[in-house]
Amino acid sequence: MNYEFVVIQKEIKELKNNKMVSSAKTFICVKDRDTGIIYPHPLTNFIKGESVDLSHAPTTQKSYAEEVKKFLNYILECIDDEDELFLPLEDEGLKGLGLIHGAKYLTYLKYRVDLNEIKPNTVFTAERLLTKFYVYLIDQNIINEKINIIYDPRKIKGKTIYIPRSPFRGFDLSVEFPARESREKIKERRLHDFGDGKLNLVNTFLRVAELEAPEIALGIAFQFYGGLRRGEVINLMRSSIKKPKENGSGEFNLDIKDNWKILFPNKISTLSEQVKKPRLQAVFKTDIVLEFLENHEERLKRLEKTKKIKNKFAYFVSNQGNPISGKEYWKRFTKVRDRFLEVVLEQSTDDYEILTSKPWSTHMGRGIYTNMLTFLLGWSPEEVAIARGDSFVDSAKSYTEAMNVRKKTVEATELIAKAPLVSDRKNNITVEDLRGIK
Repeated sequence: MNYEFVVIQKEIKELKNNKMVSSAKTFICVKDRDTGIIYPHPLTNFIKGESVDLSHAPTTQKSYAEEVKKFLNYILECIDDEDELFLPLEDEGLKGLGLIHGAKYLTYLKYRVDLNEIKPNTVFTAERLLTKFYVYLIDQNIINEKINIIYDPRKIKGKTIYIPRSPFRGFDLSVEFPARESREKIKERRLHDFGDGKLNLVNTFLRVAELEAPEIALGIAFQFYGGLRRGEVINLMRSSIKKPKENGSGEFNLDIKDNWKILFPNKISTLSEQVKKPRLQAVFKTDIVLEFLENHEERLKRLEKTKKIKNKFAYFVSNQGNPISGKEYWKRFTKVRDRFLEVVLEQSTDDYEILTSKPWSTHMGRGIYTNMLTFLLGWSPEEVAIARGDSFVDSAKSYTEAMNVRKKTVEATELIAKAPLVSDRKNNITVEDLRGIK
């Protein structure tokens, strides 16, 4: 095949209620490999029906489209490989699509799990979205095969919603599925913080950022001491910063909301520049944060004097004066992280081993912020969730519970090690006895 399916996200202007409104739209397209020309495909209507009309976020729309793209490109590869099961689709198109083709795709994904190329949860995500895709094809009378979809009722926010059951679980399809991973196990693949009370590492990271990427050093400080996501940092404008008074008194707040239309008006895809939870976010007024704030604003003044600023609203700009995108922020953060790890290795091999035991990136800031709230201040999961700007308490609760267990396990190990010292003097040992030993 000399073409492939691609996903494009672009800002589209529409007339709604006699007003011109701009919004990000996701398209499933066909790309001619020879010419590079991209054509919109009618299957984009699946994304509109499943995502836009249900008010899903642009990231969700894109995830739907990406799963469909992968499946369709898998079909094209099978046709190129002259797989007898898929060859009829070259002439019949989607009309000839059957459950067996989706089953083969899921089996292929399971094979990739066995090779450690993808994670088990990838298969279940593909199954869920593939089910939605087949339901759409059936409802639109696009495929010829007669498929009976069973719907299961579920209560969501007091309403009964009917969810389509996967049609790929039939014995005749012989699909093998990997063992499911728990949410906790999935989250545990990544490192979430530097460790309890490791503020020295937090400030070391910031000092490295000051040298390696001063243009985003304050943004990283906002992440560590305010719990901001990367997209929330990128969306900050000059008017978003509610600074404390000159003597340091008063609140330090950030007005977090989607400003990407102002900051990145010409960007086709803005997934890395979108805000998940608009809110007024308080930031800890530590000395290093206030120092970085002053340095950052001095830098902006210098760029203004040389007339380099390309967007007068932008708060985080490159040395050339352009607003820093989500991708560019990630690149700079990664540069800081790599240099930081070199510094840590020189100071403590134990810390280095912990910090390189699992992958981590910009989201680390939220974990560090949560750690501060939970263990330094003793906040409850509900309070932490509000402070972090979480939509659901469970997001913070699962993290704090895991952190509590880890902390208690470390303490228990230390206390049990002290038990022999007390057992020689006392028969009934209490936790207080063990904690009293210095």
